[in-house]
Amino acid sequence: MHTLIVSAVARQTATTLGLAVALTGISLPAVAQGGAASFPAKPITLVVPYAAGGPTDVTARRLAELMGKAFNATVLVENRTGAATIVAAEYVARAPKDGYTLLFAPGTTTSMNPHLYKKLNYRMEDFAPITLVSRQPFVLTAGPVTRVTDFAGFNRYAKAKTEGVSFGTTGVGSFTHILGDWMGKVLAWNMQNVPYKGSAASVADLVGGRLDSQVEAIASGLQLDKGGKAHVVAVMDTKRSPILPKVPTFAELGHPELVAYVTFGLLAPAGTPDAVLDKLYQAAVQATRDKQFVAQMADVGEEPAPSASRQAYGQWLRDENVRWGKLIAPLGIQLD
Repeated sequence: MHTLIVSAVARQTATTLGLAVALTGISLPAVAQGGAASFPAKPITLVVPYAAGGPTDVTARRLAELMGKAFNATVLVENRTGAATIVAAEYVARAPKDGYTLLFAPGTTTSMNPHLYKKLNYRMEDFAPITLVSRQPFVLTAGPVTRVTDFAGFNRYAKAKTEGVSFGTTGVGSFTHILGDWMGKVLAWNMQNVPYKGSAASVADLVGGRLDSQVEAIASGLQLDKGGKAHVVAVMDTKRSPILPKVPTFAELGHPELVAYVTFGLLAPAGTPDAVLDKLYQAAVQATRDKQFVAQMADVGEEPAPSASRQAYGQWLRDENVRWGKLIAPLGIQLD
């Protein structure tokens, strides 16, 4: 398990120097074939599978703005919510193969849904990978009912509570559900999933003393930790986060396999011309190097994570699909 995780992450993160050289003075190349030479000749639509106004939407809109500047064209954001990103994914998979309809895709779309839904109306092969855009680690947050402020304290609490440690999630089969269960198996904790329809309700129960813990993105955990309402006790990353520098990683604590991120990348319909995909790749990677965009992401524990190439992103997606499939299979969860 450890080798799989490290190699998958390494393929995405160990290329910063190469990207820096490749992107110095970057310009979008003309393409001497078909309609690709004039791409884009009309507005591009970036489909976001979450509601307008949320953190994902904010990041997607900034990306769209910056890609639009790179192209000297308009990139619109369209929110298509529902069914664990399936609505948006199916829409983009069936869109014309011309590069004008893109998906701002979370890991859920390609890494988890294929293992949770038998009747899924899209496959990974329906998409052309462009690049990973950003990532932020998941964290484990301890609620006030535990009366602990660090991992050592939570570990003692969890091992002593043999009847089960409750953790709030965004639903059965959600990313946070899978992570909490995996965490319990690795650490020999009896983790008990408490599913909610939304994060607001689980946060209310966590700070209200009705939940022991929560597995969540670092941006969410940060707000609770800063307010003193709960405590982030460990980060699922290979390095400490600049926004929570005193909180150790699971790797530091002796569990290097416990690495997981909220990720977002760009996908186009399969069959989109390579020349168009290359243009989209360069515009997206250029956007991730914008200083204000990088700072905006850093404020919430997110970081730019552009892929070394379109092919590298495709391989990373396949690796992640295999990794999460192995974690989901023992749970026996089917959501349709």
